[in-house]
Amino acid sequence: MKKNTNLLKLIIAIVLVLGISVMQHTPSAVAEIPMQQDGPANRIYIDVTYDPVTQTYSLGGFSSAELKQYGAPGFTPELWQVLASLDSITLKLENEQFNLVTDEEQLASIAWDASSRQILYGMLDAYIELGRVDLDRAEAWLDKADIEFSLRNSKELSDPLLIQLATLLQVNIDDDNGAVNVEGIPTGFGLTPEIQEMIRAANLNNIKLCWNKGVIDSEINGSTLPQLTLYEGGINVVDRAFGLSLGDLGPIFDSTFGAGIVFGEGDPVTGECLP
Repeated sequence: MKKNTNLLKLIIAIVLVLGISVMQHTPSAVAEIPMQQDGPANRIYIDVTYDPVTQTYSLGGFSSAELKQYGAPGFTPELWQVLASLDSITLKLENEQFNLVTDEEQLASIAWDASSRQILYGMLDAYIELGRVDLDRAEAWLDKADIEFSLRNSKELSDPLLIQLATLLQVNIDDDNGAVNVEGIPTGFGLTPEIQEMIRAANLNNIKLCWNKGVIDSEINGSTLPQLTLYEGGINVVDRAFGLSLGDLGPIFDSTFGAGIVFGEGDPVTGECLP
């Protein structure tokens, strides 16, 4: 999973080079990337399979051994005891309602409409002071959400992680040290001084980046760039040739997501990506 950050860096680098080239040699053409209009905009499916006998689990298509390499934590003895008694547990957020299903039988449900979410935000804010901006971002993500988390008692490898996000991840890159923050959370990595200098020279303000299973739609400073398509097979060739250690690219090439990348004090990026 950590290896996938290398691919994201590669994608951003490609968009930067393409964008700077286009902006320097062609007139700007301002246009909007299509927005999602109806239905859930953010869909996430996380599947976990577990084996109480060996006390191992698989998540999102990653085996137990792979998860250990990435530093994934193990389950507590108390949790294993609970899981051993059940065949499956599914938590679904759909149609403004949370549903909890155990062994294919409905166990509980709770309303998750706007008013219910406001009550929860108020309770959380009283303890951790979320702040207005964080509340607005939470509502942007949860207002149109279809999320399913599945736990299954099985020795099979779990299903691949499914991510289809229309709401843009808000990414800010510090103008001084190149540090990258996502939704206000530090990621621990940043842009190199060379990339930062290239960004300043091109007077880049922001980037809107939409990834749809290898198809990249992007805007730089509000100007639409030509659509770019990356192919998993070709990226694997580059990976092997240059030792990029990108890992399994299947989940990313099956995913849809977008980011609004702001450099320094640049203008915020608005809108959504069309899955």
